[in-house]
Amino acid sequence: MNDFKKNYLISAIIPTYNGGEKLKYSIDSIINQSIGLENIELIIVDDASDDKITQQIILEYQSQYPDNIKPIFLDKNSGHPGKPRNVGIDHANSDYIIFSDHDDYYLKDAFKILYNTIIKHNSDIVIGNSYTDINGEKFLYIPNLNKNIINMNPLTNQENFDFLSTINICPWAKIHKKKFILENNIRNIENIISEDFHFYLNIIKHNPQITILPHDIVYIYKRYDESTGHNHNIKLFNDQLRGTYSIAKLLKDLNFNVNNIFNIQIITILTVFSNLDKKLKNDAILKIYKLEKYLKQEFNFNLDPKRREMVILNNAIMQKKFRKAIFISNIYKKLYNNHYIQNLFYKLGLDKKNTPTYNTNS
Repeated sequence: MNDFKKNYLISAIIPTYNGGEKLKYSIDSIINQSIGLENIELIIVDDASDDKITQQIILEYQSQYPDNIKPIFLDKNSGHPGKPRNVGIDHANSDYIIFSDHDDYYLKDAFKILYNTIIKHNSDIVIGNSYTDINGEKFLYIPNLNKNIINMNPLTNQENFDFLSTINICPWAKIHKKKFILENNIRNIENIISEDFHFYLNIIKHNPQITILPHDIVYIYKRYDESTGHNHNIKLFNDQLRGTYSIAKLLKDLNFNVNNIFNIQIITILTVFSNLDKKLKNDAILKIYKLEKYLKQEFNFNLDPKRREMVILNNAIMQKKFRKAIFISNIYKKLYNNHYIQNLFYKLGLDKKNTPTYNTNS
């Protein structure tokens, strides 16, 4: 392996497992950045792929760009991106870190925009806007903001906390100051799903200076029906539960209302629950009940009434009407497995009409 120089502007980290041909789009989008490849260190952490093509693709790119691409091959699959991202952070040589998923891509000027902004404003993290691409139809992540650039801290007041803790919980479309991550010992939780949300909330908890670029589109998130987050099974359900308990532990000493955060988690859990096989639901439903009783006790959690279909299901669970809840969830499963309806529900979360406008004049 090459001895890498120390004067890259950005270390880009891609965790991958069986990324295959899709990985090429992510890599190409980074090596073709307008900031110049000479300013980028690309760390690709392979989580023990077994598809026989992913590692070959990584090595081919590394041989073509030996001064910029650093491949790291893990011996054992960790199951989630948390560990590969941590390995990437540990090997990063630059002062600023950008993450990408292996099946998405950055727009050409993304790194230049993010880097210039974090330098100019001396921010700890800069958040650009992004599109979710559903079969070619694109939806903005951060709509309805009335300024081109916004600087704020999450722990100034409840309004800032609510806005910043849910605006973009994913690791991508951001640039991070590595010093801030290391000094606050911010790590991805490993072997658990929701590691990206936990990582971001851990950043929020340490009150960073955040700069938001609502009108600069830097990233395209491609939604694939076969991606990990949409394979709803008992392992995913249990991982989501463990991830939610980990987030609860992280937030326990914050003096803020965290309802918005747990709304995201519970709605996800209820969706996965609805798609489980019938024989698994009797045990799973008790776990949901126990989790929500805990969240109610510790955080006074109540599910957002705007998601009416989930409130109906959730109320049946919390009233211990388990047979009724399972019946409702079976109906939802049929609806969810209709791709048109599935995408329609997903779009509701990204629909501008359903996203509150943040008053950036205050």
